[in-house]
Amino acid sequence: MKIEELREKMTKWDFSEHTHVVEEFKSDKGNTVRIDHLRKGSSNHGYVRFVNDDYGLSVFGDFGNWIFCRPFVPSNKGYVCVSYWNEKLKISSSQDHARYDSDETEKEIKELINGRLEEYGHEGEELEKLKDWYTDLLDYTDDEIDYMYHAFRSGDSPDDYENVPFAKKGSYQLLIVFDAFNEICRRII
Repeated sequence: MKIEELREKMTKWDFSEHTHVVEEFKSDKGNTVRIDHLRKGSSNHGYVRFVNDDYGLSVFGDFGNWIFCRPFVPSNKGYVCVSYWNEKLKISSSQDHARYDSDETEKEIKELINGRLEEYGHEGEELEKLKDWYTDLLDYTDDEIDYMYHAFRSGDSPDDYENVPFAKKGSYQLLIVFDAFNEICRRII
């Protein structure tokens, strides 16, 4: 690949009208924290914030949150090596507090079919229509996207969308982070 091609934009997103504001801080131990903001006017649309310290880089904003395991040092060549930064991306970093759980969703649908709909007061023709719809929905629980389409977007739900099961399994890593938060809280009380 030619250097000119590397310098070309990878997307059509235009940051040319964004202002670049830099803040720098020193910790008590002498570590430097540099925060670079890219913002267009006072809007948060297209906002990107780079938090760079001696240990790594965190990027926040409209394009997701990304954690890299090394500090960013701008290249004097005017571009970054994408493959290098992909290697430095912390794969385990995620903002998902939970992920779709097909087994639990299926279990909840079966509970509805096997008596819970009656507990909620459905009866007669309405009950049969709901049972048929939920039974058909069981065919799609293995795939989150298919399930979401048939459960929420197909427009044929006879039930209130708020009642349609969509189970999620919590992130174990996030629970560990919450434990750390609790420990800090205990220490400052």
